[in-house]
Amino acid sequence: MNFQCDKCGICCKLLKGIPQLAAFDRGDGVCIHLKDNLCSIYESRPDICNVEKMYVFFKEQMSEEEYLQLMSNSCKVLKQAAEDR
Repeated sequence: MNFQCDKCGICCKLLKGIPQLAAFDRGDGVCIHLKDNLCSIYESRPDICNVEKMYVFFKEQMSEEEYLQLMSNSCKVLKQAAEDR
């Protein structure tokens, strides 16, 4: 699996409302580990932040290709939401 992340950092700036990532929120919805738009704990990031590892929860419902397309579409939605702010 190869998810094409463009390292925009948007997903790391929208943590509010994600209970699994509450401990990583610096108080304004931005991850405490986001440095210069990159994850400073990338190799040990939580599974919820890892597209490849999260597929295990969806593989019974969709193919890998469908999942990657869903993740790509989700990125587009997040980027649009960030622009609309």
